Amino acid sequence: MEKVIILKSQPNGSLHCAIIENNKLVEIFSDEDEKLTGNIYLGRIDRVVNALDAFFVNIGENKNGFLRKKDIPEKYFDLIKNDITRPKAKILVQVKKDPTSNKGPQLTANISLAGRYIVIFPFTNISGVSKKIEKQAEKQRLYDIAKQMVTTYNVGVVLRTISEGVDEKYLYDEMNILIEKWESIFNKFKRGKKAKLIYSEESSIDYILREKLTKDVTLIITNNTEHVKYISKYIKNFTKKPKIEIIDLDPFEYKGIYNLYKELFKRKINLPSGGEIIIDKTEALTVIDVNSKHFTSTSNQQETALKTNLEATEEIFRQLRLRNIGGIIIIDFIDMEDENDKKQVLEKIKEEIKKDKSKIEIFGFTKLGLLELSRKRTVKSFFELSTIHCPICNGIGLILAPNILIEEIKKEILNKPNGAKEVIIKVHPYLKNYLNKNDLRKLVEDLNVHVHYTYHNPKSYEISWKI
Repeated sequence: MEKVIILKSQPNGSLHCAIIENNKLVEIFSDEDEKLTGNIYLGRIDRVVNALDAFFVNIGENKNGFLRKKDIPEKYFDLIKNDITRPKAKILVQVKKDPTSNKGPQLTANISLAGRYIVIFPFTNISGVSKKIEKQAEKQRLYDIAKQMVTTYNVGVVLRTISEGVDEKYLYDEMNILIEKWESIFNKFKRGKKAKLIYSEESSIDYILREKLTKDVTLIITNNTEHVKYISKYIKNFTKKPKIEIIDLDPFEYKGIYNLYKELFKRKINLPSGGEIIIDKTEALTVIDVNSKHFTSTSNQQETALKTNLEATEEIFRQLRLRNIGGIIIIDFIDMEDENDKKQVLEKIKEEIKKDKSKIEIFGFTKLGLLELSRKRTVKSFFELSTIHCPICNGIGLILAPNILIEEIKKEILNKPNGAKEVIIKVHPYLKNYLNKNDLRKLVEDLNVHVHYTYHNPKSYEISWKI
């Protein structure tokens, strides 16, 4: 698999990143998008909500954060002896999910600090190794190192996928850096008084390379020579190092990212063999429908269903990453009667999940044949960052039928002000053919007023009177 990272530095200092796998855009990132996830705050308890078993916490941002009691580990109370049920109590919290339009950020007191190879959890004593490491001997080696680190440093330790094959010395070097960082954060918390940010993620280039630069990357394209020193730091342990290409052009233009970017706005995505998937986002969940459409080249319906569903699986999980769709996801695959066909689709899904850094849980097929899954999302999705609700339909995708709007116009005309001699009716152009109906014209004539129609793009219609 050819995997390419494209870094684009803007004149204003911001950074955009795109990731291409096998000539397909799979992820896009911009540090211009507001991101609080990962930030650590000195918070003050604003309100205790016993009915929700939670707290609202002032963290010094525009909106209070929401902290559930179950997101406060027991070890937290052992290290920070503080009664958090009293008003304005001080608490150390981390944002685990960005705010939305009507909700503040979701918080946790189970603080984590991520490095290149290691994630530490100061308020737990867990030890673990990434499930994506499959070689049992290597997994055991790393697990033994993690357990020893927990004993030595008295913090929880999880070794990441990228730690596979890395010398123990490098792991301990990073561990010492993370511990030093944690001690600095904890000291700032103990000294601090007002609600404020006390730690945020490092620079955008560090974050991108730490999280996205894996051993299967073959090429990195950038328009900023300063990026080379950062890249060199992150690939020093790679057996096979990626090629670095520095260009004077716009990297996104150079690799055709702008054209690929357009597909993110599409509701329907075509599949190679003629089928399609349709993605619909609702407040509660995302629904994805799979259709065979014009694909009829197989010998029978079940073969068509299996091939289309396998193609759809690859495209669906690419779109989940690309659009950063999270939460509950329901996939309506084409019906498969053979249980072996369903197993093939589930095996394909497991392959695709390995490409995604976000945690995905598969709950299986329902009695109706719908596949249920969830994908963890901490930052806003593409839809939240790049779209707004339509001012005409308010985001429902539907508008009133012309006959109903005409009836509303009639009712408003019947309530004309005293002495009105002229009415101006502004409507959308699609209503033009409906305005010359005899009953509307007769109504205006009976009221003895002059009528003028103008055409523009209001929400539905506007009426104004001249006396």
